[in-house]
Amino acid sequence: MPWKAIACSEIGTSHQKSGLPCQDYTKFIRLNNAGQISDNGDFFIGAVSDGAGSCKYSDIGSKLAVTTALKHLTAWLKWLKDHQKDPSPEILKESAKKAFAQTLGKVIEAFNGKAEENTCSPKDFSCTLLVVVTAPDWLAAMQIGDGFIVTRQPESEYQLLFHPSKGEYASETTFVTASNALEEMQVKTLFGKQQFICAASDGLERIAINMKSLEPHPPFFEMFEKALEIRDEKEEKLSTKEWLKSKDVNNRTDDDKTILVCWYEDFEPGENPSYPRIGEKYNTELTVFAVNVLSGIFWNSLYHDLFVQIEFNNSIFRWIISINIVVVLTAIIILVNLYIYKPLKSSKSQYQKVKALIISSAGLGLGGLFYYSIYLYILYLSKL
Repeated sequence: MPWKAIACSEIGTSHQKSGLPCQDYTKFIRLNNAGQISDNGDFFIGAVSDGAGSCKYSDIGSKLAVTTALKHLTAWLKWLKDHQKDPSPEILKESAKKAFAQTLGKVIEAFNGKAEENTCSPKDFSCTLLVVVTAPDWLAAMQIGDGFIVTRQPESEYQLLFHPSKGEYASETTFVTASNALEEMQVKTLFGKQQFICAASDGLERIAINMKSLEPHPPFFEMFEKALEIRDEKEEKLSTKEWLKSKDVNNRTDDDKTILVCWYEDFEPGENPSYPRIGEKYNTELTVFAVNVLSGIFWNSLYHDLFVQIEFNNSIFRWIISINIVVVLTAIIILVNLYIYKPLKSSKSQYQKVKALIISSAGLGLGGLFYYSIYLYILYLSKL
């Protein structure tokens, strides 16, 4: 799957205390070259929405806004592929601006219809809306309201696409139902290969963005990018959901938290040299286990040959050599494991780090057991 992605939301502590539901929503789809939904698609459409806390049906509104946007933009992307297979920057910019404006119109239509069903005002569904549409070599994005979209191209720094739309007070922003929503809508297109994209609701702004300089905080995005590279989507989504409801996050924000992250894995070697692409060609955990089994066999065989089979006249000299060899071999094994697990060094998941230690230790133990089993079996055969 060229685009690896996760999308998840967690309720904020303030909403839990007041008995409100999570008012955020996020979803994504991937399309193949034929314009069909596919997990192996090169084209990605994702959206994030944050419902207005003061509005009665904003949780319904955020979900309706996201699903409506994805539906309309899927049709636009198919049209673009049929009529503009290789759009120029100018054509893509104009087409994206028109498509996003139409998307806003479709969302308002959906709100009007839902308002009739619920006998309420469309403003009761008020929410923000952030959308990204991307191919391997271009990106189009739109934002109405607060939250953030951060991208990174190969060998480039993380880039904040839009400044969060804030009102006079920190809690104020522009919603899709606002009369000036179309004027306040921010749109941007980027050409070139895209590698990493993150969109999130404002619940994570102060954790991920330096609000004074309005620049991304690199460690925040690195941990997601590296984790997506080495782990499968289900595992990373579970880990992210646990992180979103952790004390560390809840101590810094009491708002609902939503994040959408995607990473493009089909890059040629050398295009992103910032860290080894471990997960692309083989399973990291299986590799670590196999390396440690072999290390266990080597460690025990060398120790056995040097200090069991060979007798020393000087016991002190024997212990000095023994300890030095043990230290050197142990250091080598640790360094090998650290290199293989290098992408996990900034991981947010303590579970993954403990899991790595268990896998390494189990491999070493099995290697030693395997060696002595073979040794005893051969010794047994030699006496027949």
